[in-house]
Amino acid sequence: MDPLNDAASMITIVQIAGKVWSLCWEYYSGAGDAKPDIDHLMGCTLALQILLQHIWDLAKGPGAAKLVVSKELIESTALELEREFKSLQKVLELGQDIPKSCLEWPLQKEDVEQIIQLLERHKATLITAIDCGQMYDADYSL
Repeated sequence: MDPLNDAASMITIVQIAGKVWSLCWEYYSGAGDAKPDIDHLMGCTLALQILLQHIWDLAKGPGAAKLVVSKELIESTALELEREFKSLQKVLELGQDIPKSCLEWPLQKEDVEQIIQLLERHKATLITAIDCGQMYDADYSL
């Protein structure tokens, strides 16, 4: 029994997050004052990639039963993350036709802060969902 209806979508989200991270890296060299924002966004993106990979590994391994309790929360959060990363990817890809030396970071500091807050909130939700599954499992295994 697959505890997540579309566990494969976790890998898709990990791949999209990886693309966002790569796009951020392309802007990094010419970013000037935006480097701290890009750095922060890249760190947050990488943390979510690792977390989603962990959830996918749990869903495919012996820990899958722990995800059943929080399945709906994980799936809905994953869908929201997928939308966010796809939207961010589109914004970052707009400058892809421009030579790399002329790339200009397309986001304002406020936009980056808002995106990071949203991604951090999703990360906290996913961590809480995993923790709930582990607590539920511990309560019923006694």
